[in-house]
Amino acid sequence: MSDKQTYDITRRTVLAGLGTAGIAAAGAGLGTTALFNDREGFVGNSLAAGRLDLQLDYKATYDGPNGVEMIGQAPTEQQLIDQGLIDMAEGPMTWEERADLGFACDTEGFIDGEAIPVFELDDVKPGDCGEVTVSLHICDNPAYLWMRGSVYDDLDNGLTEPEGEVDDTPDVGELAENIDVTLWYDEDCSNTITEGVGTSDILVVQDISGSMEYDQYGGDISDGQGGTTTKLAVAKDAMGDFATIVFDETADTEIGVFTFGNEDYIGDDQAPGIAFGPSDDETDVQNAISSVDAVPEGVTGTALGLAVQEGDNYLSANARSGAQKIMILLTDGEQFESNVDELQAANDAKAGGTRIIVIDINDPGDGDPQLLRDMAGTAVNNPGDGDGTDYYNTSADDLAVVLPVIYESIIESVVVGEVVFFEGTLAEFNDAASSGLKLEALPLLAQSSDDDEYCFLPGTHCVAMEWCIPREVGNEIQTDSVKFDLDFAAVQCRHNDENANPFGSAA
Repeated sequence: MSDKQTYDITRRTVLAGLGTAGIAAAGAGLGTTALFNDREGFVGNSLAAGRLDLQLDYKATYDGPNGVEMIGQAPTEQQLIDQGLIDMAEGPMTWEERADLGFACDTEGFIDGEAIPVFELDDVKPGDCGEVTVSLHICDNPAYLWMRGSVYDDLDNGLTEPEGEVDDTPDVGELAENIDVTLWYDEDCSNTITEGVGTSDILVVQDISGSMEYDQYGGDISDGQGGTTTKLAVAKDAMGDFATIVFDETADTEIGVFTFGNEDYIGDDQAPGIAFGPSDDETDVQNAISSVDAVPEGVTGTALGLAVQEGDNYLSANARSGAQKIMILLTDGEQFESNVDELQAANDAKAGGTRIIVIDINDPGDGDPQLLRDMAGTAVNNPGDGDGTDYYNTSADDLAVVLPVIYESIIESVVVGEVVFFEGTLAEFNDAASSGLKLEALPLLAQSSDDDEYCFLPGTHCVAMEWCIPREVGNEIQTDSVKFDLDFAAVQCRHNDENANPFGSAA
């Protein structure tokens, strides 16, 4: 079988919650029986103050005798209808529409503390495949995340006559080594691997208010090397590096810049404001970024709602036909001295097809993080419904170190595409994951601590798994069966100086 292995657990959109137990007594192979079951794990998941809860939702498909069909989901569509999250008259939901609901942690129908079957299949054949995309919801408090994959009961179940002609090991199952498995971070929860995101026009809506630049308003920060700089200087450097990397990629992406302060400084209405692009000319883009400057010292006010409204109008007027519109909103403050409702402006933009990525420069909990979560993403949200999708947070003290990595992860999300973190056989997956694997969030999803250890912030992250039995697999796997489980652990970050493997003693 395939000997290709990819064990990269360091990229964005955290793996979090997939538990599928292989193809077992209910079926794999010609005439086989195999059973998939699902198990989630909770380890150390309570904090002295507040709550740490790990909850899952999923949607699974099977590509078998009837073609691709949905075979399971939680919450069910009826539960979503009963909770007013979807309208029965709208018909079946697409994967993306389901992901855009932005489930809150009190949504009825989540998998929370119980094991359920994801796949229960009988008579799976060579050429069949299955896929499940799972959302992990981290509720209320930051956590370290771990996963473990365990393969067991790889059984031959005797030999049929045709199997006996190619298999002389009646006591050894061959199914685990004949199932190809791929796991990836499913950025858009679409149940498919997005190799690249296609044509996109990105507008960086950059806060240039006084608090980004002047010491009396908190603009001076550490440069990460023992000196000082300003928030705006770091933002410009990171934006410039972002543009350099984007233009090195093959994706069809253009970049623009739109600045805001108070209501007098929106776009290029008043110098030093800028409204530029989107453009595919790297020199022009870098020149625009270099010319970004703060409002004059003493000017106060942050017109966040108006900035989103006018930024989206500008992007919509200047984006290419057919390009995905993406707004990267970077701010360090709450709105004041402005009356445009921020969430309404964001919802209007999202309803018009703009994806909003928010970078919040504040200590965790400071400012108005829930409002910014509500504003982020692609879903039209009511207050309090935003689950953290496309919302990134870093403190000002960590900005010089964290912001470049945030932009790197945005590149991965909107330019490069999704990342496969395991590819190999089911047996190889057991070798790689049976003792536990640490999930390493990039800082945009996490609070940094020491030595590449990160706490995942509350929110929702999707991971997907596909299994396939190659067509060339023949009679050798008749009647064989196998099981596997994928467990997860959420471990509180507070008071835990070391991100120790919770599966270590039990592996």
